[in-house]
Amino acid sequence: MKKVWQKKAEILSSKIDQEIVLMSIEAGLYLSLDPVGSRIWEILAEEPASAEDITDRLIEEYDVDRMECLADVKAFIEDLAYRGLITEHTK
Repeated sequence: MKKVWQKKAEILSSKIDQEIVLMSIEAGLYLSLDPVGSRIWEILAEEPASAEDITDRLIEEYDVDRMECLADVKAFIEDLAYRGLITEHTK
């Protein structure tokens, strides 16, 4: 089984130019994501995904080293989870 992440249904999001803005009424949180963070959010909104799944998609779209990308994706996911914006599941 692998760990996958999914955005919480109650998190509101809106795309403004190339960035996504997130709002959690429950947590009183407002967060603006940069273009890469926005792309990760879009992937998580489509279906539950692991850090590795997200990395595979990003390296197809961006010119980035896989290991560096994976480390950044894991850190970003940990931050989203800490803020209560995504939930963990097993697949």
